[in-house]
Amino acid sequence: MKPTMQTYIHNSTDVLRANLSRGAELTKAFVEAYRQAPEGEILLIASGSSYNSCVCARRWMEKVLQQRVWIVTPFTFVHYESSLAGVGLCAVVSQSGCSTNAIEALRLIRSLGRPAIGITGNPNSDFETEADQVIDWGVGEEKVGYVTQGVVSLILYLWMAALQIAKETGRLSKEQAETYASELQSAVEIHGEAVIRSEAWVENNYALVTSMHQAYVIGAGASYGTALEGALKIGETIGIPTSAYESEEYLHGPNLQLAPDYTVFIIDPKDETSPRMEAIAEATRQVTERTVLLSLDCDDPHPTTFSLGRQLDEALTPFVFLPLFQMIAWRGAEDLHRWGKHPLFAKFKEKIAYKTESYYQHSQQESQHDSEIEIIS
Repeated sequence: MKPTMQTYIHNSTDVLRANLSRGAELTKAFVEAYRQAPEGEILLIASGSSYNSCVCARRWMEKVLQQRVWIVTPFTFVHYESSLAGVGLCAVVSQSGCSTNAIEALRLIRSLGRPAIGITGNPNSDFETEADQVIDWGVGEEKVGYVTQGVVSLILYLWMAALQIAKETGRLSKEQAETYASELQSAVEIHGEAVIRSEAWVENNYALVTSMHQAYVIGAGASYGTALEGALKIGETIGIPTSAYESEEYLHGPNLQLAPDYTVFIIDPKDETSPRMEAIAEATRQVTERTVLLSLDCDDPHPTTFSLGRQLDEALTPFVFLPLFQMIAWRGAEDLHRWGKHPLFAKFKEKIAYKTESYYQHSQQESQHDSEIEIIS
């Protein structure tokens, strides 16, 4: 049977467990690249879901490494912010390894006298010829365009790499390293619980999921990365206008658009910001009952509230909340038959390229192969 987006959501926890068990081996190339780079801050160049994954991972990386991690899109890097002053390790991240702007960034890095390092989920992609070093983050195979397994496996990869660097460079005591390793183990297991609970939540809130017309996703800290990815997933699958905002930025204009038909997801990571997030949720419910509070642990009786009843470092909470947005995107698009795009989108693709030719050739081959399997079946 052809795998679907749902297949990869369910498979993700097993992939995370497997990758965590071989973390030192999997991140060896990243750690070595870090050691060979000049002293300085880490710069990750990424777009789309890869960018969102980096934002999700940054808080815990910075906490463990005790240094700044910067994230920029390839287009911005190439055209506006290409200075590498103060930058140590610089790497371009792309799951497909076929994004045209990612390849432009690799070429620019090389021209600036740095090794062009590409981190990808597809080491046999264009990165193989365009990068000086290709690092595989261990996503495995994900044959759908709306990536989920790739998102969480990249986040874990960056977390593991940060921990390994901190251990090897003496920034952590043995006890600290063991504590952080235990946190990652807990986060992976909680991810598995979150997948199951997310599926149940979607079933219990099916009317809301299948009647969204416009949505906001609100978060801060690591949860801002979750909000970005949640908005992207809902928008690109269900096909409705969906925007992500940092919690206080939501109160500076976007809130003025609220109406009873708006769906608003508010992520509460149960840290010092919790009272504010709960207040924002309560205020939003005065306008729309389609307000969803996502919390690690709360006693909010509202039927749309999503809570696991667990404790976890705020910086690791993307593993708690991402599965819910992935499940909403999958179920909404599947049951509403939203996978197809408007007929005019074909003309859009004719006018502008954002993936390499090899990507489209591979996609065509996969489609032909799947059709042949269906005929045989």
